[in-house]
Amino acid sequence: MHNVQERYQIDSGGIKCFNQGFLDVDPAVIASALQEKGYFSFESAITEEALAAIEKSATAKRFGLNHNDVTGVYAGRQYYFVNLLAKSKVFYDFCTSDFVFDVCRSYLGKVFRLKSLRYYETLGGYAMQWHTDNKTDKGTAQIPGLIFIFYVSDVADGEFQYIEGSHHWSGEKAYSDYSEDFISRNYADKIVSFKYPRGSLIIYNTYGIHRAKPVLDRRFIRKSVFFQVDSEITNSEPIIINPNFVENLSEDVKTYLGFGSQSEYEIFPTTNLLTLDSSQCSALHIVSILLKRWFVENARASMRRFPILRKVRASLQSGLSFARQRKAHAAKEALPE
Repeated sequence: MHNVQERYQIDSGGIKCFNQGFLDVDPAVIASALQEKGYFSFESAITEEALAAIEKSATAKRFGLNHNDVTGVYAGRQYYFVNLLAKSKVFYDFCTSDFVFDVCRSYLGKVFRLKSLRYYETLGGYAMQWHTDNKTDKGTAQIPGLIFIFYVSDVADGEFQYIEGSHHWSGEKAYSDYSEDFISRNYADKIVSFKYPRGSLIIYNTYGIHRAKPVLDRRFIRKSVFFQVDSEITNSEPIIINPNFVENLSEDVKTYLGFGSQSEYEIFPTTNLLTLDSSQCSALHIVSILLKRWFVENARASMRRFPILRKVRASLQSGLSFARQRKAHAAKEALPE
């Protein structure tokens, strides 16, 4: 069995992705847990070297205006970097590994596709509703899928939570969001919390009800990586890939990455300047500079268009000049002989 697991070890440019303890897990155990409970988890599955490399790639360019490169975005109390496949060779190798493909084959069948991915940081004060992920940008869908999450920080609070066994019955509902009251009254004893250290891996069925536990402490931060794989292969979010990372472009990899297929789902999250949180002071400072520049440019355009404004400006400048001259003269007169 040990030799079977060794082939799952990922060596990405000298960086090994999995700790040895995780490699000793029987793949059949993972498939059984997903089928029965709806999730599989393993503490400290991913090496420190792999985590450091992925985090560095995801945070190198956190925010950019008029910057011709892939950068991160802010959505309220969260930071997202969705282009890991363009920047992180370690993540590419993990995401397209034999381990990921074998887990997906055992649960989803021979055909499956990467639908979305992201590195994200969640700050305290952000509240997530209980929900399922068996949906597209058009709404709830009957599409089997798996989600892989691993922690990039130690998580002692604000952890991922899952309703054990909920994947067996949530598909009967016509909705994907559930209230706190509903879960507390009916499934409080089924809530599984994953207070795990950095590098821990969680795989779960997209039909399962889950959330990140809310945290009120605004100094809190949780760092994670997420990617979703579905059995429906006709569409996905747009995915940018660095071709230098691709060493084995098999037919399975082509299908998985969506080569030749639509990629028209709306990218999550939807962001703009209004989704910036006040904690992103440097970003807001840039925005204020741009707004001031916009105001100045429009003021100049208005003066060119309306001659009367030029006269008003000239009068104001003349008045200011005269006032400065009088002030200078008064200061000179006040000097002792």
